[in-house]
Amino acid sequence: MKLLSPINLGSIEIRNRVVSTAHAAFLEFFNPVSDGERYMAYQERRAQGGAGLLIFTAMHVHPSSQIPNHYVFDAKTMAPKFAQISTRLHRHGAKCISQLFHFGAQGKSDTRDDFHPLWSFSGTTTLEGEATHKMTDEEIEEVIDAFAFAAKVATENGMDGVELHGTHGYLIQQSFSPFANQRDDKWGQDLYFVKTLARRVREAIGPDKILGFRISAEDFIKPEDGGVGHARLCQIASEVVGTGFFNYLNHSEGAGGVHYARAIGSFRHKFGEYLPLTRNLREAIGGAVPLIGVGKIPTPDLAEQALEAEDCDLVGMTRAQIADPDLVAKVAAGKSHRIRTCTGSNQGCFERASHPITCFQNPEVGEENRFRALDVPVVQLKNVLVIGGGPAGMKAAEIAARRGHTVTLVEASDRLGGRLNLVESAGDAKNLLSATAWVEKELADLNVAIRVQTVADESLIRQMKPDAIILATGAYTTDDLDVPTDGSVQILSSDAAAAGVYEGTHFEIANTRALVIDLLGSYETTLVTESLAIRGSTVTVATPAPVFGRNIGVSHADDFSRTVFPKYGIRLLPSTVLTEISQGRALLRNTVSAQPIEEFFDIVVACRSPKPQDALFAVCSKHAPTKLVGDAVAPRNAMLAFREGDRAGRTV
Repeated sequence: MKLLSPINLGSIEIRNRVVSTAHAAFLEFFNPVSDGERYMAYQERRAQGGAGLLIFTAMHVHPSSQIPNHYVFDAKTMAPKFAQISTRLHRHGAKCISQLFHFGAQGKSDTRDDFHPLWSFSGTTTLEGEATHKMTDEEIEEVIDAFAFAAKVATENGMDGVELHGTHGYLIQQSFSPFANQRDDKWGQDLYFVKTLARRVREAIGPDKILGFRISAEDFIKPEDGGVGHARLCQIASEVVGTGFFNYLNHSEGAGGVHYARAIGSFRHKFGEYLPLTRNLREAIGGAVPLIGVGKIPTPDLAEQALEAEDCDLVGMTRAQIADPDLVAKVAAGKSHRIRTCTGSNQGCFERASHPITCFQNPEVGEENRFRALDVPVVQLKNVLVIGGGPAGMKAAEIAARRGHTVTLVEASDRLGGRLNLVESAGDAKNLLSATAWVEKELADLNVAIRVQTVADESLIRQMKPDAIILATGAYTTDDLDVPTDGSVQILSSDAAAAGVYEGTHFEIANTRALVIDLLGSYETTLVTESLAIRGSTVTVATPAPVFGRNIGVSHADDFSRTVFPKYGIRLLPSTVLTEISQGRALLRNTVSAQPIEEFFDIVVACRSPKPQDALFAVCSKHAPTKLVGDAVAPRNAMLAFREGDRAGRTV
């Protein structure tokens, strides 16, 4: 299998073709007062799982690049951290590279520690509307020196190389983009900055360390707006590689800002979305150096296909290894069917880029040390009863069984999955169900006794005589909107709308006029809205908030604004509240202008916080120590339910 075969980057052999590309994770690693342990443990777990190459979170090389929640390279504290983490990763056979960058004309200076103005090549105004400082010759040289110095410190302290971050709209990409570099001196010459930087960094690290370059294969900026375009970016890649300073080429897409949402696509984006661009890059550089292919490649089969088709030479499987750090080990052991495949939710990783990341379905992310401490032999094995088969209950049952307990899982409905099953009607969101499908297969392998269509009551609890109970009975939604209504328009809970079932009877969504009252601004609301539109309803969303989806991440917000809303003709009424339902009409009011709106609708959907179903807690507690988890504690979302279930299973 080509995916598992070694490859050389310069003089350094990488044990396989699987790469974890640079991504924002545990930025405190660069904080001078932090020991960086959480990030080290996170990367070490992926090295243990078989990753060939780990490229670290981008590191700011100069104080003029500092932004909120980020830290600038500090040689005194980073040298020992590089030495420690490289030793730990090398112990497992992985190689590691530090990605270096400078923000340039992005962001705002009033959020920086020292209010220092942002530096750029041409005094470019940022997307946030702030003018920047046009760097002098001396300042450009200072920045280049900072890159070289950071590279030297990293490689002298165990790192196998460095990668220059020339994408996502940062300073290096700005240097060859017309929108950001309009200088008429030498720094305005084509690729002068990049070539000078490459030479100086190579001189700093020597000939035997790896030097990589990351470029956008497409910048998503129109030429009239200062964009470069795919064809020219391929030429630039060829010229950069042609300097002879680089050992590999990596890529991404876009120029930062909202483009991140397209570069790191959610479940609404197809697998391998950018592999055609990858192939064009490889043809442009003529195979001069190995190329890393990226862009939502979550499965070994797709990765192998890309390698066999010679689209690329290595494969970035970053989110895939967040979801399952043992991906490579499972492939090598012939257990690809046991891989926990990334759902593309983005909820725990990309959407938390400025915070400690996690994973929609893998609660171990960022908790590697704490979970390792909990994974001690169980002194007393127990009979564990888990009540409720949604994400929290399933995960609790899995982890408890994995630790050796005898586990029985009871679920009142005819299938496992809980309220998450409602995404089946929400188009591509049904990919989220791969998370519960994986756990269900694990439960079978762990010999968990599963009893569906079983209502848990005191009689059942007495009969089973559990030593411990985990109560994961979830939550229920309500149709109560606290407004006067004459009953002329049916109000549905969000669950009823998603299921197309009201009081046990199925109803037809197609050709209805639906008004969604969004009091959450959450992923739940977006999926219910999308589900209604997919099934043929003409949807209007009214929210008291000034924007749609105030509690969702940028990738999903971008999907809705750029794709879902226009595709289905969904209408948005921001800053709008429902005041009354009367004679088949919904009466609404704009909270800013006070303008009234009256329209006929067939259904009104109440998207508001669910209510926890925790009535059994007192009963359970009489018979055994009971842990309450998931929505039964506080209805939030499936990602947090998985986490709480995992925690309960580890501590039962």
